[in-house]
Amino acid sequence: MSRSSPLLLPLLLLLLAGCQQKAPPSPLHYVVGAPYLAGGIWRYPKADFAYDASGIAAIESEPRARYTTDGERDGPNDFAAAHPTLQLPAIARVTNLENGRQIVVRINDRGPENPARLIAVTPRVARLLGFDADGTARVRVQVLPGPSEQIAFSLPGGPQLAIARAPVGAVSVSALPALGSAAAPAPGPAAPATRAVPPTSASPISIPANERPGVLSQVPPNPGAIWVRAGLFTDQEYASLQAAALARFAPAMIPRYGGGTFQVEVRIGPFQSVAEADSVLNQVLRSGVTGAQLVVE
Repeated sequence: MSRSSPLLLPLLLLLLAGCQQKAPPSPLHYVVGAPYLAGGIWRYPKADFAYDASGIAAIESEPRARYTTDGERDGPNDFAAAHPTLQLPAIARVTNLENGRQIVVRINDRGPENPARLIAVTPRVARLLGFDADGTARVRVQVLPGPSEQIAFSLPGGPQLAIARAPVGAVSVSALPALGSAAAPAPGPAAPATRAVPPTSASPISIPANERPGVLSQVPPNPGAIWVRAGLFTDQEYASLQAAALARFAPAMIPRYGGGTFQVEVRIGPFQSVAEADSVLNQVLRSGVTGAQLVVE
């Protein structure tokens, strides 16, 4: 019986590995995406260029030569972040409410899977923002509409401007009849019609230097308290039913007014530590309130 060459097995393994490599990622593109399940919770992506929310941030796990959801190469030193539902990519300012440090990042991936976390940032961003020893921070996330819209309209897959062309008809010109005259003179020749040429693309946006990823700045700290938001309701009766179902947590019903809309928020807390808030949120989620989340206020 002939013996195999000692080089044959490594070559076979190399060929097998080559066959199992993933297909190249799609090029950089704009994406919102369909609903998906993560961490046992359904997520519903949507575009929101006025997004402004506060919650708990986490640090992304170390990437392993992978690509983001919108087709960018991922790296631990990028000024980047992951969000469960926002349009990708988006430019946002992330503020650590505990120390006032803020930095502009590019949101270009989905995550974090943990429903108790609002956003996940790269290790570099976390270091610059001064995250706590447990790898979390109370943050405010504000999408910057100018640069975010510019990106959206410039990338493949982005929204398109709807251009409506008004119908143009012939315009005749005639003089008004003199006072006391019986009839008006016959109309003269038609004047040439004029119209403005509609734009064919998004108007150029000048992005200020302080709205570009990587810009670090300082504002006064405003840590706030951590709450479990169990729901926002436009009908007080439904809010009362939710509060009754969570009676063992002693929830509060907070009226809110904004944009001409009345809502009632059912929330539990406040909590001074992330660990305590996480524990209560997990209990609320297990009770069936799948939309519950942590907020900072």
